[in-house]
Amino acid sequence: MLFNQLIEMALLSLGYSHSSAAQAKGMIQVGKWNPVPLSYVTDAPDATVADMLQDVYHVVTLKIQLHSCPKLEDLPPEQWSHSTVRNALKELLKDMNQSSLAKECPLSQLTINRLLNWLTINSKIMSNPTNRFSHRCYQA
Repeated sequence: MLFNQLIEMALLSLGYSHSSAAQAKGMIQVGKWNPVPLSYVTDAPDATVADMLQDVYHVVTLKIQLHSCPKLEDLPPEQWSHSTVRNALKELLKDMNQSSLAKECPLSQLTINRLLNWLTINSKIMSNPTNRFSHRCYQA
């Protein structure tokens, strides 16, 4: 594996989306030294992970910083809508792996699954104008 792909591949193997993995930044820390960005370690585009870390793999820590989107509460009130909240929740559920979501979220696994099913069904309904009309008739 190429050294410049290390962060993206690590995140993909942990279940993160391609977009989250591509935007992430990585730092490497050797022993007790200060961490440095991976881009500072080498300029060689064809350097592999084995080439770069073979002598220090046992004392290396990889630090990954994910890019975060603005929080919903930071949005101006006019940008709040059902679709904004629905899309943010959908992205969260899609990008987070189950174990980390369970640690950070006070909701039960059953509730998370129901939310995900609701989002999936609702997005299918809203994507088709005929379904959107019939869905509103049933709600009345």
